[in-house]
Amino acid sequence: MIIKASLIATLASLAVVSTEVLAADASILGSGLTANGADPSASADGMIPAYTGGITKPPADYVAGGDHVDPFAADKPLFSITAQNMGEYSNRLSAGQKALLARKEGNYRMDIYPSRRSCALPQFVYDETKKNVARARLIDGGNGVAGARIGVPFPITKNALEIFWNHNFYWHGHRYHAITSGANVYKNGAITKIIREDWRYNFYADPQGPDPQHANDQFHWMGIWKAPQRFNGSGFSMTNTINQVKEPRNGVMFNPSTRRIMKAPAAAVTYEGPLSTADGMRQSHDMFLFSGSPDRYEWKLLGKKEIFVPYNAYKASASTTSHDALMTPHNLNPDYLRYELHRVWVLEATQKDNFRMKQARRVFYVDEDSWIFLMADIFNKRDELIYVQHAFTKNYYEAPACVFEFDVMHDMTTGNYNVDHIKLDHGPADLNFDLELSDFGSAALRRKIGR
Repeated sequence: MIIKASLIATLASLAVVSTEVLAADASILGSGLTANGADPSASADGMIPAYTGGITKPPADYVAGGDHVDPFAADKPLFSITAQNMGEYSNRLSAGQKALLARKEGNYRMDIYPSRRSCALPQFVYDETKKNVARARLIDGGNGVAGARIGVPFPITKNALEIFWNHNFYWHGHRYHAITSGANVYKNGAITKIIREDWRYNFYADPQGPDPQHANDQFHWMGIWKAPQRFNGSGFSMTNTINQVKEPRNGVMFNPSTRRIMKAPAAAVTYEGPLSTADGMRQSHDMFLFSGSPDRYEWKLLGKKEIFVPYNAYKASASTTSHDALMTPHNLNPDYLRYELHRVWVLEATQKDNFRMKQARRVFYVDEDSWIFLMADIFNKRDELIYVQHAFTKNYYEAPACVFEFDVMHDMTTGNYNVDHIKLDHGPADLNFDLELSDFGSAALRRKIGR
């Protein structure tokens, strides 16, 4: 009994010490680190500025609900990186960027602008992020997360899987709506425009607190295509789960040719399931640079680097920017793109031995200020670069929120590319749309399709 009592007392004291350590760790947020877990200091050469809070209010000429006014419109490029001079900047370029620059086809170049650490979030998100230090934990070997809510689960980390989950849970509102104007762009100049209306209800970001009935649900997502014509009227209503090994992503799909709603096959919406509108250029795993379970890869943190990355994409995403002007053969028109020097976490995901996937190795570049995956270099089993993926972000300063605005996926074997989630003439997403749980599921999908 004495031994048992002593053991209980020891465990209790360890719990107290552990709690005190976690509290001490959390106190570094907003001081030694930013409130979202980034290094607040400037780079040694001053090219990356110190973090001063980001953009927390809209510009004076912004009209609520309208297009985002570019707060950096007066900025001019510091210099441009091309195939001819990329050797001078090699240590600040990814393998994918070097490959795009070296191609004989297209006119890819990188205009480098002053670095603007614009990312900011509402105070309540920062508050929840600090609480996550003590309550968030990886479960099931890193296949899921428990205890976290609203903010990134692991703002103080040097762990690859924790950074992976930070990307998955970055805050961009509770109830989302957008009309997107993606495209398949072919090297011969042909463009297939893809228009889809999206609704998302984010359980993780619910300010009212966690719902026990949806403990493993991250968000509901409904999408309805309006173009191209052969997909017009097609739609889906999905539930994106957190631990997808425990419970796979699931939902229903609507086929306009049969007018039937059917259960979505798991093979179509998970892992390497092809996205029907992307003409072979994108898989389920490729959404948002990586979407779904991490379980088929070994994840490794390669460190933090200073890299030129796409950032503050106000010009590329403006409603005044046309499809035809932006989506040129081989690559997006570089006149509309903005690259800046930022610190990024570099993650490597290598397929496990018992899997044989087309995309055998991925290298991700993760923005330290937002935790968003900004770039991915994707290799096949022979370690040949087959895809290069870039995400373009901006601050929805009316929230404020750092948002994954759109991405482009280059097929390096064909010279074609796919663009997804861009809004252009449809205007920015609404991060606080009027949505209820009843707006999702098979009945809701049929109602929306039948409008």
